[in-house]
Amino acid sequence: MNFTKRLELFFVIVILIALSYMLYSWYEGNSFKTKPLSATVQKEIIDRQNEVLSLIRKKYKTQTDIPLVVSDEFSSQLYGLTSYKDGKITIYLNKKRFRESKNYMIEEVIPHEYAHALVIALRERSSQDGHTQLWQDICLELDGKICTRYVDNEEIIAQKMKFKQ
Repeated sequence: MNFTKRLELFFVIVILIALSYMLYSWYEGNSFKTKPLSATVQKEIIDRQNEVLSLIRKKYKTQTDIPLVVSDEFSSQLYGLTSYKDGKITIYLNKKRFRESKNYMIEEVIPHEYAHALVIALRERSSQDGHTQLWQDICLELDGKICTRYVDNEEIIAQKMKFKQ
């Protein structure tokens, strides 16, 4: 086989590998969109939710029944949302964000949103007060590590790039 034929074969193989990878990536992306989060991730969410609710009971002496819903109905920019409607508080987490940073969603967004919910519950208000000092204090007491208004993208990247020593 001459050099030209070998080169053509090489490029055909490279193209087939690239197409296979593209199809696999498309399949994985579509599967994530259409399937619920894995049972393992769902358990981690419930465990973290229970930890935060336990802290609320312990530190604020209040029993809260605030549901947490994972939804794929949000824009991809939103991590979580606390809603107060018709006297009921509900926390929503953006399913799309679990794909890129499950740990951040569980460790940071859950206490962040429960702090909003608790501010609403304690003040018996029909709207959120936002990221006030009261909210920040509550967020920290609920074991939130990064109690700021916006998502810290550098923190997410740093968590993914932990180096082994």
